[in-house]
Amino acid sequence: MPISRRSIVKGLGWLGAGIVVTAGGAYGVSRHLALPYRGAPTRADASAWLRLTPEGLIEIVMPRAELGQGITVSFRQLVAEETGFPLDRVQAIQPRTDLLSPARATVGSDSVKDFAPLLASAAAALAIVLKHAGVVDGKAPPAGFAALATNPRLIDAAAFQEAKPVWLMRDHQRLIGKSPPTDGIHAVVTGTAPLYADDVRLPGMAFGAVLRPTRLGAVLTSVDDTKARTLPGYLGLHHDGGRALIAAESRGGLEAALASLIVRWSGGLPDDADVLAAVDVDSGLSNGALEHVPRNGRFAPGEAFDLDLRLDLPMVAHACMEPRTAVALFSEGRRLEVWTGTQDVTFVRAVLAQELGLPRDHVTVIGCRVGGGFGGKTLCTAELEAALLARAFGRPVKVQWTRLDEFREAFHRPPSSHRIKARLAADGTLEAWHHAFRSGHVMFTSAAMGPALQFATSFVGDPGVLRGAIPPYAAAHLRVEFEDVRLPVHTGPCRGLGAGPNIWAIETAVDQLARLRKEDPIAFRERILAGRWPRLARALDRVAAVADWRGLRSTEERGYGVACGVYKEMSYAAVIAEVTRERGQMRVTKLWCAHDCGLMLNPGQVKAQVEGNLVWGIGMALSEALSLANGNVAQTSFADYAVPRFSDVPEMIIELIDGGDAPTGAGETAIVAAAPAITNAIATMTGRPVLQLPWRADEPA
Repeated sequence: MPISRRSIVKGLGWLGAGIVVTAGGAYGVSRHLALPYRGAPTRADASAWLRLTPEGLIEIVMPRAELGQGITVSFRQLVAEETGFPLDRVQAIQPRTDLLSPARATVGSDSVKDFAPLLASAAAALAIVLKHAGVVDGKAPPAGFAALATNPRLIDAAAFQEAKPVWLMRDHQRLIGKSPPTDGIHAVVTGTAPLYADDVRLPGMAFGAVLRPTRLGAVLTSVDDTKARTLPGYLGLHHDGGRALIAAESRGGLEAALASLIVRWSGGLPDDADVLAAVDVDSGLSNGALEHVPRNGRFAPGEAFDLDLRLDLPMVAHACMEPRTAVALFSEGRRLEVWTGTQDVTFVRAVLAQELGLPRDHVTVIGCRVGGGFGGKTLCTAELEAALLARAFGRPVKVQWTRLDEFREAFHRPPSSHRIKARLAADGTLEAWHHAFRSGHVMFTSAAMGPALQFATSFVGDPGVLRGAIPPYAAAHLRVEFEDVRLPVHTGPCRGLGAGPNIWAIETAVDQLARLRKEDPIAFRERILAGRWPRLARALDRVAAVADWRGLRSTEERGYGVACGVYKEMSYAAVIAEVTRERGQMRVTKLWCAHDCGLMLNPGQVKAQVEGNLVWGIGMALSEALSLANGNVAQTSFADYAVPRFSDVPEMIIELIDGGDAPTGAGETAIVAAAPAITNAIATMTGRPVLQLPWRADEPA
């Protein structure tokens, strides 16, 4: 029997292990094997999500982290709908491992699709239990709520079997489809209540940091803290393997101590490291077919095409407003508590237990509200650093990354390079489509994988790199091939994974085909969809109507562009962008978006998600890029990494489509169409497609 590379990986047990596995990757995250939990939620899990307090409040122990997407208020609406309780009598507790069964990370826009049905069933079952106990419309029974509240498992299998959720019955909806504001929004804006990990204050708490290399991959050779030991409040230096960590009694003391250290490093990334050259698609194609071929249409050498484009995207940062932060406390009996803003409390607990040699039930990870995650807060980083320092110094320790840490130590969206060739038939249908691309890794990231696992997964195509690369359009001959390239910079999951870059490349090429035919780009798209993806065609129709597409005319100073896309084969978006040329720069002055994610628990929160995606698309198209210099990431702060500011945000008109379909996901959908609509608008002004992101003023017009 021949041995394939895939069979080797399967035999090692690593195929299908999930997003990442941790074994000695970045930050020294884990020297042991710790796997993220990937199981689907069950009825047993859901029965523990709901609790009753003696005061008669329903508490949801959230299986999903609140990242600003409004999932807590949406799930509260769902539970209130099913139980008949007023919304203010349903409260949410952020994920914490001492109250929650293992749950997979809050990623992938799957919270409503995968968790809401079970939560609705659990809430309907709870309503049955409460009714049998004499509770009507949330009013206390004669014996009060106290007896019910003492039962840790109110919801039994019989109640689940009897439950008939009403949340999908649109004629019965009382709260579903309404838009109360996101939980804690006043505190988010005013800072008047503790929400985030940095708000945690513990008696005797110290502040810590890890010494960071001056070059990526450099090895620590020596640390001299002689001067630091003379500073008031300096607690000392701690070594753990190849890491060096310090702690002080105050933030200011920590900064002074860091500035006083004499640190020497050796090795690291050379000055001429070039990640863009490493993913060069033409270099890969010069050696023949790329490694992974998910669509195997064949073309003859030298075959003619109507269109042949090379498109390139840079590395970009998650750029979360909240840097990674964690507070760790060891108590008697070697028990560890960690407060952190993470997308995966279950995985963080697993890594901490492995690293520190603790039983998992001795580690409690308490999730805080996350100030932006976008896939970047899925690993165990600041949490482990805080725990190591708390154990070393015998007191609670807070670790908060600096913005420089965020740029140089975190993983980023990888760069990618694309070559798209296409040919139209005489009748204007899409006869041939060939998309080849190379990218750094997304899911099989070196930010969490040691050398052995990097080797093993090199034989399997990274599904995060592939996401969104299969076009929705009907092509008689279709070939998609790609390679994932191991880079010297840590890359990994970033909002939408590969869907944003891949669909930007696709939509740029499709728009250019329409331009070559001198055909309306919306009509062209709908025609080459050829009856496939009717919800995508509907989104195109709706955005065209809302924007009065037929009445828009591009000039050299103002352009209009369109793009559309399918996210994870479940949600749909179409965007029209108005871009104005101002003093040689391009400015987005209006955006229209039609968005279809099926039933919406809270349309206001969905709209907010769409707005965030559209703004993200502005940054992707016009400003955001990471580069390397002197062996490290060149950008050090938001002064030289340009995310969109409030002044860059245009008027946005958003049409939410609810055609009676089941709920899917909203967190990342619109990003697939936002950036290409903007660059396609620029192309209508310049007469040529934008082939590199971000657009630059010195690009030839």
